[in-house]
Amino acid sequence: MGLPPPGWIPPEEFVPTLPHGIAYAALLFRDRTERVLTLRPLVNPGALDLPGGLLDPGEDLYGCARRETVEELGFLPACVEGREPRLLVLSFTAPRPPWPWRVGALFDGGVLTDHEIGRITLDPTEHSAYSLTSADEWAAHADRRGRRILHAAAAARSTGRTVYLRPLD
Repeated sequence: MGLPPPGWIPPEEFVPTLPHGIAYAALLFRDRTERVLTLRPLVNPGALDLPGGLLDPGEDLYGCARRETVEELGFLPACVEGREPRLLVLSFTAPRPPWPWRVGALFDGGVLTDHEIGRITLDPTEHSAYSLTSADEWAAHADRRGRRILHAAAAARSTGRTVYLRPLD
């Protein structure tokens, strides 16, 4: 074995110098009338969330969305079981201290049955309520970025193409 090339830094030293960020993933579920399943978070009761959350070590984005759905709804809906993931939106948010950059993935969760909607059992440490929300209702509660994600998800569902959202600024 030869010597490493000039300027080469071992991974143990190089990796800590790289910018670090956060990855998260969520599933977009609908009912048969196209209303979106939204969750009311305890931390920010005026907001509406989708089932999802932050990536755990060793997880991929779709695995994260599925795990978070089970944690937040109490089960994994049949419309997700055994189905290939369909990525609707990939989102990048630039760093805003104290937050580092964030990459988010929004997957199509499919259509929930009335029986599944009735089975939802929220984690009381995270969410106080769930609702089936029209796009207009959701947009009224969302911040600018949330509205962009909502519109991007609708576009992705209608065109069949994933939408990439760049930072707002």
